[in-house]
Amino acid sequence: MRIEEEIFLDDYGMRRKRFVYDRRIHHSYVFVAGNEVYTVIVGSLADELTFTRIGYKMPMKSSFPVNGMAEVYFDVFDGIDSLGDFRHVRFVGLGGAVVLQTVSLVLIAHFETFNVGGFVFQAASGGVVDIGRRTSLEDTYDYMLGLKNEPRYNICTGLRKKAPRPLIPEDFHAYKTVTEGRACYVIL
Repeated sequence: MRIEEEIFLDDYGMRRKRFVYDRRIHHSYVFVAGNEVYTVIVGSLADELTFTRIGYKMPMKSSFPVNGMAEVYFDVFDGIDSLGDFRHVRFVGLGGAVVLQTVSLVLIAHFETFNVGGFVFQAASGGVVDIGRRTSLEDTYDYMLGLKNEPRYNICTGLRKKAPRPLIPEDFHAYKTVTEGRACYVIL
């Protein structure tokens, strides 16, 4: 894998690298949060055939955007060999919220630069992925995308928690389909 371009994004305090993998253009955004280095990889999905081959489905009454879509993955970065391990990272305090908010900023930066028609990503659902989590990964993504807004309560005090605000701009809408062991999200 050869890095074709590397740019520092002053407005976002992170670095973006461009590379080609699997005949698709990808961009890697690197940032630091909670003493960990993270990378968000955004891969181009220029056509609906590639989109469906990977396992995504467009929401009913929606067509594949003319300007394509982008597939998103993110994880702790310990070197290129560990990418894709998708380990559960424990955070003290609001560290997880900082990471998710930064990922949201990455998507906004990517959208502003490349004008993609939307984003897609997958999350493992249930089982091993939720061991050690108070809130399942799927519920976390549902709340951050505005797909879920039911009341939540503090386990220790029993008091109602403030409803999390969605991390996507108001003019975007999120959709979810669930298949065996994974939730697929489409944001248009």
